[in-house]
Amino acid sequence: MPEIGPTTRDENLERLARDSFDVCVIGGGITGAGVALDAASRGLSVALVERGDFASGTSSKSSKMIHGGLRYLANYEFGLTYEASRERDLLRRLAPHLVRPLRFLFPAYKKGAATRFATIGLTMYDAVAAGRGFERHHRARARDIVRLAPTLDPARVVAAWTYYDASTDDARLVFEVLRTAHGFGATIANHITVEGFERSGGRIAAAQVLDAVAGRPFVVRARSFVNAAGVWAGEVGSLDGENPLPPLRPAKGIHLVVPSERIPVNAGIVIPSVARDGRSMFAVPWGPNTVLGTTDTEYSGSLDAPSVDSRDVTYMLDAVNWSLGVNLGAGDVVSAWAGLRPLLAGEGGPDTPTADLSRKAHLSVSPAGLVNITGGKLTTYRRMAADAVDLVCSRLGVTASSRTRRIPIGLTRPLDGLLAETRALAERIGIDPAVAAHLVAAHGDRGPAVIELALEDRSLAEPLAPGLPWIGAEAVWAVRREMAIGLPDVLERRTRLSLADPNAGLESAAPGLVARGRGWTEEELAAQVARVGAVVSAERGVVPGPGPARVTRP
Repeated sequence: MPEIGPTTRDENLERLARDSFDVCVIGGGITGAGVALDAASRGLSVALVERGDFASGTSSKSSKMIHGGLRYLANYEFGLTYEASRERDLLRRLAPHLVRPLRFLFPAYKKGAATRFATIGLTMYDAVAAGRGFERHHRARARDIVRLAPTLDPARVVAAWTYYDASTDDARLVFEVLRTAHGFGATIANHITVEGFERSGGRIAAAQVLDAVAGRPFVVRARSFVNAAGVWAGEVGSLDGENPLPPLRPAKGIHLVVPSERIPVNAGIVIPSVARDGRSMFAVPWGPNTVLGTTDTEYSGSLDAPSVDSRDVTYMLDAVNWSLGVNLGAGDVVSAWAGLRPLLAGEGGPDTPTADLSRKAHLSVSPAGLVNITGGKLTTYRRMAADAVDLVCSRLGVTASSRTRRIPIGLTRPLDGLLAETRALAERIGIDPAVAAHLVAAHGDRGPAVIELALEDRSLAEPLAPGLPWIGAEAVWAVRREMAIGLPDVLERRTRLSLADPNAGLESAAPGLVARGRGWTEEELAAQVARVGAVVSAERGVVPGPGPARVTRP
């Protein structure tokens, strides 16, 4: 299969402007990536354009969970839980390096609704979700509580249970799905904005697009177009004119990052809200940090700029402090992020809290033939994509069926053997075994190739930030082999430095390495650094952003 290389984007732009495709996907988040892979693997010619970077929207700002949907049982959405659990298990098999089991502790602090839900809900969860590579739930003992949540006093807990779901790196998952789609022949390009459509015989025949990097407009022609733009689906749909796209109600979810010494956890810990709104949150270990998430609130601001506000921080820290017996303040938060869920407004009345809106996907087709896929969630992206491509195929008269249940994502060899090979290479230049394991988790089959860059230049074996797993070679790899165009592409998505590092990676070697790979002038590098600082600071909101960066070139 063809690999992505330094010239792939330029080559793809030539193809987009020259060729005509069976299907053009608008949106390079997880849904669009899934549609591209499903369609390309059926033998369709596929184009995909993304106005920003791949996964630059909701798909890089999620809770990073691949879960079976335990909480959906409370809304009697048994079908959604069943589907999500099946997809969770399937993704675990298709991408075991990226989708990893995560134990959760579910403590109940008093008898009543929580204990009834845990007793009945977890048993039902086992019935529809367990037995597929994930352990069934168990009653936790006092020593289990102390081990998994050291600050939680077992005497405050009337009962507790453990169960399993899975975690992932959402942005890496999106890119690996796109890379796999590219291997099947899909023509993908980031930083391409759709500005309008051209019609022929009343149907959309082409998209007018703009390459944001070069400032060059051109036209992409296709027999079918799929709107997979997530929370921006309405904006894309409006370019079509009469489009029966269901209205969306974006819901904001924020996450806070706190050093693990302030709140040590050894599993995901379910945390009830103290606002008496029936919501639950979680604390999850993430390297040297603990991630706290997530909120679910109505959002009416700019879709491009959700941010963390003081109410978000207070709401979450109040719950965490009460539940886990800690005393966190806003000053303990070293980073944060905010994302928007593309929920369907029609799933509830105007007074229905966004937390109670369904996460089901919705398919529709405009009179001009634009296929819209909206709603849904990270875990079920593959099923959503298969349904969308089924619809496309029926409209094109194609009989091919989905193959994605059997297509590996980023890993085509036994994981244990790959880990051993990667660790052996890492040992040659003194890379920590934990970093080698990280490279396999992030890059799958290509983990050894990332280390080979460090074998050529030993400085690339150095960590990019203290205590974090990313190394210099990953910044170089992102530019050469992952279509990273700007500094945000590297710091926010190919690595997660902007989320995990208080300084967003701006004090690391990454900016200089990216500048060298992209051939930037000093002025261009300074502009990229300023852009990252401004975007991260705006998103963190009341959480301190990165300070002035002192960037040095390698």
